[in-house]
Amino acid sequence: MNKHFKNAALAALVMVGPLAMTGTAAAQTRRDVREERQDVRDARQNLREQRQDVRQARQAQRWNQRQHNGYYVGNRFYYGQPSASQMNRRDYRPAYQQWRRGDRLPAYGRQSYREVNWRSERLRQPPRGYHYVRDDRGEILLVGIATGVILSILLNN
Repeated sequence: MNKHFKNAALAALVMVGPLAMTGTAAAQTRRDVREERQDVRDARQNLREQRQDVRQARQAQRWNQRQHNGYYVGNRFYYGQPSASQMNRRDYRPAYQQWRRGDRLPAYGRQSYREVNWRSERLRQPPRGYHYVRDDRGEILLVGIATGVILSILLNN
């Protein structure tokens, strides 16, 4: 009987040993799953922060009519306000270029620039078909009424 008891105890230990290992392996697996989930959460948070940084950088490049009179897409400059799809391009950047004689005021300029009273500003009378306008930066432009073509520029008067 003593021998049978030893054999039974030995058999029980042989059977219980792998079960005990399974319990610790399961605990190890749960710990690994928790760590992986935390890693996924951290990666998502980092991605959110990166997207927010990109949004803020884009917001800094948004159109401001007081500071910009045009924009670049690629290496080409366009006068006027860009469309939303152009602002979302990676190669978009707002800019300001000095007005030059012969440039055409964009539609927003013709609508938003204020006409200047040439008498009160002590300017010479504009030719027929032209008028003076003040742009957002205070420059006075002599512009064709019908075409919007700039004939002359008076800087910061």
